[in-house]
Amino acid sequence: MQRLERRFSALIGDVDRAIRPLIDAIDLSALARVNALYRHYAAAKFKHFVEIERRRWLKALDLIAAARDGGTVCDLGCFIPYLPIALASIGYKVKIVDRYPLYGEAFRTAIMDAVRGRTIEVFDLDILRDDFSVLGRNDIVLLMAVVEHLNGTPRHLLKKVHDIIGPDGRFVFEVPNIAEFVKRIGMLLGMSPLGDYRDFYDSEYPHIGHNREMTVDEVVYMLGRSGFAVEYVECYDYNADPVRTFRGKLAVLLKRALPVRNKGDSIIVTARPL
Repeated sequence: MQRLERRFSALIGDVDRAIRPLIDAIDLSALARVNALYRHYAAAKFKHFVEIERRRWLKALDLIAAARDGGTVCDLGCFIPYLPIALASIGYKVKIVDRYPLYGEAFRTAIMDAVRGRTIEVFDLDILRDDFSVLGRNDIVLLMAVVEHLNGTPRHLLKKVHDIIGPDGRFVFEVPNIAEFVKRIGMLLGMSPLGDYRDFYDSEYPHIGHNREMTVDEVVYMLGRSGFAVEYVECYDYNADPVRTFRGKLAVLLKRALPVRNKGDSIIVTARPL
């Protein structure tokens, strides 16, 4: 991951500056109603929304650049448009799709300010209920850190994704790994691999936090059933400081030392539609 940070160092600074006003515009009180985890973000919004997540976006940027030099990228469920701004900065045309009115008028205004003058189109769509025909065909479609928030099967969403990928196009999918190594150790000690139950309990229904994370085998099965051929899959760590307790740090050291398969924080896949 440090290699990616060095490679994209100049780009990171530019995108950080562009995205900061948008982060400032996020209404945490509204989000925390349906995902109480967000109440912990107030003291360090930029750290939680950008700095911790940045390595995920750089990983995807590297895969996209390797798959195609330029073209049209459609980012579905794009809450924070960090990756789209980076892609537009290096020559891609990007469509970002989400229910932006859900996040408040100040946030939507900040989105429009952030993308102004860039090759980015904004689409206010409910990715579960709305038709995707307005999105046309795309060279690359992204669905990153989205399906874990669903309250049911992603089957219907993936059918719509399949239909908007153009000839010789690619699908980049990412989801948290529920079988991450430290979670496995925690389960042996009687702890849940899911998020803090206190945050879940305090959230209003429907909870929009993580409802169904996945394993590598589940991701491969899901994509195969949905008409995709997996070309690349990687289970990797992106959070540079995932735990603070001594016991947690010891588990991280074990994770790095032991030759265990599929032990990373996140699962990222590139696939092509069949």
